[in-house]
Amino acid sequence: MALIKATIAAASMSALFHRSSRPFRVPVTLSPRRTLCMGSGCPHDVKYSASFLYPNRRPSFGLSVTDLTDSDWCEKQKEFSLVDRSRKTSAAMKTGDGGQEEVIKRYRIRSAEDSWAIKFTNSIIHANELLVHGLTRELTIVGFTEGAWIVGRIDEVRLLKMKSEYFLMIVEKKTRRRATLPTEPQRRKGRFQVMCYKKLMDISAEFPSEKFYDHLALNPEHILSPNIVKKTVKSGFPCETLRDLVECFRTTCSLLPPTHDKLLLRYELQGNLSLLLEKQFPYDPEWVTGKIKYHLEFLSGKREAACTPVEERWKCNFCRFSSKCPAYSDSPEQTGH
Repeated sequence: MALIKATIAAASMSALFHRSSRPFRVPVTLSPRRTLCMGSGCPHDVKYSASFLYPNRRPSFGLSVTDLTDSDWCEKQKEFSLVDRSRKTSAAMKTGDGGQEEVIKRYRIRSAEDSWAIKFTNSIIHANELLVHGLTRELTIVGFTEGAWIVGRIDEVRLLKMKSEYFLMIVEKKTRRRATLPTEPQRRKGRFQVMCYKKLMDISAEFPSEKFYDHLALNPEHILSPNIVKKTVKSGFPCETLRDLVECFRTTCSLLPPTHDKLLLRYELQGNLSLLLEKQFPYDPEWVTGKIKYHLEFLSGKREAACTPVEERWKCNFCRFSSKCPAYSDSPEQTGH
């Protein structure tokens, strides 16, 4: 949920950070039948920016792990969520938007560079906390993989000592409203999410700084907002420019021990947080890389969105776009087969 908040907030900020004073309007081809426009005056004006779907544009915020896991759940649902202009905002999302607005005001964010600076600052702070205390939560990680910049926020990272070596254990906690075990598709989505985190962690020490600035059209010599500078000074790593902060991020990541090949998913009951299921599983680099590549084809506009498999179309019963989705009318629940 935290990543969804971050994605929505970042998308809404992209128009603010665009350097042109003229209305911003970019046609994005989603499929031969769908075109998404962004900006004032667009007939398909939407609340959710889908600029990252445009393969020839350099969005200043990249993708999130949530974009990938949402696509893995159902690409068609993801597509509908991007083009639907009547998207409903839940109370949780409203709280998230308010929190993002508070961050913007507190640090006086006026540019994409400052927005990235906040991510790097928080990442360094949490990484230092991990090294000192052996545990951190909400660790932001950024990486370039399979031709895309991806941001993730890891729920929990633990520092473990095994014999004479140290490792990082990545943990993802999921809460459920009812005391029921997750279905296999839900567990698969969770495994994909945690493996994405490990993949980003494993490449963090080799962060390609120049590619980062160029690919996202960022100014490395940008002077950070005064409040961000104060935050870095107070946290023990004084930085004045985005380049200073990125180099500090690279150095910090190089100090972290390697991540363990065993990953952990925990499912807890909402409210009292009692444990429903704890599942440890091995990292599968080929599996996660294949999934990332597959979904990036859709997210980059190279192919149409795929509907969820027939055997998993029970998901349609919980999708608010089911009434206009071609897969729903063909699902076993609707045909009676």
